[in-house]
Amino acid sequence: MNETMQLEVLVIELDTLIRARYGLIGVSTFEELRFRRLVQAVAHLPRHKAKGLYCWSRITGLRQVAGAEPLLAPRPIPDTEDPFSVLDYIGQAESGLFVLSDFGPYLAPFGQPEPQLVRRLRELAWAIKARPVTVLFVDPDFPPIPALEKEVKSVDLPLPDEREVEKLLDVQLGRLADNPDIYLCVEGRTRERLVQALLGLTETEIENALAKAAIAQRGIGPDALPLILDEKRSVIRQTGALSYTHPEPADHLGGYAHLRQLLHEAAVTFTPAARAYGVEPMKGILLVGLPGTGKDLTKKIASSILGRPLLDMDFGAVMGEGGGVIGSAAMSIKRALAIATTLKGVLGLSEFEKAVGGLQSSARTDGGETARTIGHLLSWMQEQQDVFVIATANDVRQLAPEQLRQGRFNQLVFVDLPGVGDRVDIFRVHLAKRGRDPQQFDLDQMAQAAEGFSGAEIEGAVKGALLDAFMDGARDVSTADILRRVRSTRPTSEVKRAEMEDLRRWARDHLAVDAGRVQPSADERLIEF
Repeated sequence: MNETMQLEVLVIELDTLIRARYGLIGVSTFEELRFRRLVQAVAHLPRHKAKGLYCWSRITGLRQVAGAEPLLAPRPIPDTEDPFSVLDYIGQAESGLFVLSDFGPYLAPFGQPEPQLVRRLRELAWAIKARPVTVLFVDPDFPPIPALEKEVKSVDLPLPDEREVEKLLDVQLGRLADNPDIYLCVEGRTRERLVQALLGLTETEIENALAKAAIAQRGIGPDALPLILDEKRSVIRQTGALSYTHPEPADHLGGYAHLRQLLHEAAVTFTPAARAYGVEPMKGILLVGLPGTGKDLTKKIASSILGRPLLDMDFGAVMGEGGGVIGSAAMSIKRALAIATTLKGVLGLSEFEKAVGGLQSSARTDGGETARTIGHLLSWMQEQQDVFVIATANDVRQLAPEQLRQGRFNQLVFVDLPGVGDRVDIFRVHLAKRGRDPQQFDLDQMAQAAEGFSGAEIEGAVKGALLDAFMDGARDVSTADILRRVRSTRPTSEVKRAEMEDLRRWARDHLAVDAGRVQPSADERLIEF
């Protein structure tokens, strides 16, 4: 096995950038210690060993931590504590790998570029271009500064993949093996499930989750899985952009046969056999319709059909008024996409129109931060191959054509109000979910009475009828109870009749498919013709 094959993929990528003379590299990651280990691995390669490895922070100043000869302890470099002095030292260096931690806040204090420091970095980039000198900035979110976009190569450190998670699990199990009070039962299927449960976490979060499970369960085994998953959900919620949502059984979606067909087709495209045959995995679908038509439920159904975890991103919670990025929203969204990529799950994008709504005004309102974040999201949607995206939109007037094109979504799906057959199915689903036998009800009569009702309004009628029957002596609920509730409800379609027609017109103009109508086969289309 040659040297390149023995190197980790991330080490190879860093080695390539350094050898290609990328003088300034900005790395966005919370995992500074993990990144430092990667850089140390690069620094110990024969072609870089003579350069020396230096690390800087505002607290410690610059210190040499590796070189051609082994160092007994980090060697401090005097007078390099402040940002300008360390850049001056690097500017005089003949060679070296320099890791500068948390340098971003000095480059952009209060969100605005610091002109002198930005200029100093540009001049440094030009000065070291012909020398074997590389500066690596490591930050949770290295600021994108337009004046430096040609000088600084931006890199995102991905979360640990399955192979790295397996290694981390082995390390932690090795540490616990000598403890007589801790039992270990990690074999076969349990090991696979543990690795999947830990995917999407940083190295430190993986170590903490395993340590917590070991303490709470007095060991690591099948019983530790629920605790680790709970810890994972808590970590994901802390991103501020994602929620880890439980799937719903496929039979909980009433009606909308074509939509269910699309989800089953998507599931097939992710199978190993389909990929080996040359079938490309589906990127995702955009669901358009009035609130209450089952768009959010569809994401949970998709998670069940595809057998993948559902991560739901609510842009209303992380974007500012009018779609602008606020606070650490950009960082939260980027980390959320990294987690979704690592988990290879189903990503729900709620209120997609809010995500892209502030694109045009971004330059005026936030210095282009929203535009850059939206650009990152759209580029990710275009390039990724492992995540199935289900985006939902209520107000489609905010969506531009380029945000809907093929490559980001495989299909635009219009979720219209359910037809009479769909309403029968929806009544059947909600009665069965509540322990009632649908055959004991006149489903056709209820479906006819619920003309213009959304799925959520049908569910509301069933729930209201159950309450009425309970308050009337806890008797059996009847068709009459449900009809009474239906007839006392004014559906949203009557209140928002004009908006519904606008949505239907938009769907026709954009060639969106109907969620309820199964597409005919080729033979059926010939017969129709």
